[in-house]
Amino acid sequence: WRQRQLEYTWLRSLMNRYEDFSVITRDSLTFTLNALGLTFNAAVFDRIMDKYVHLDLYPDAKQALAGLKDRKLAILSNGSTDMLNALVRNTGLDSILDATISIDSTKTFKPSPRTYELIESNLGVKPHEVLFVSSNPC
Repeated sequence: WRQRQLEYTWLRSLMNRYEDFSVITRDSLTFTLNALGLTFNAAVFDRIMDKYVHLDLYPDAKQALAGLKDRKLAILSNGSTDMLNALVRNTGLDSILDATISIDSTKTFKPSPRTYELIESNLGVKPHEVLFVSSNPC
């Protein structure tokens, strides 16, 4: 599901055909369930999608972020503004983060350089001052 989701963002960016990340997430989940031959109904599908805004943090995440409280902390995500705001609120990160930045305004997905420019414009920091940590393997 995650792999297909990333592939859909890359393709849409290359084709200049932006779509809200929640739509891409739904489309990639549908593809994955169908590809695996899994049957599902709307209630199950919606429950899986709802989990996306109720993700569990890694056990040490809040402690690690609290240790960086003298730094500006933000999320830069392909996620839509609504998805991100709900996720940050549901995980309690809203009391720790200085900003939650969605790529919505650029209408292109990471890894486009345009998306990373949002860090400077939202946080007022220069690129060489940023440490970027990703949960993705590459």
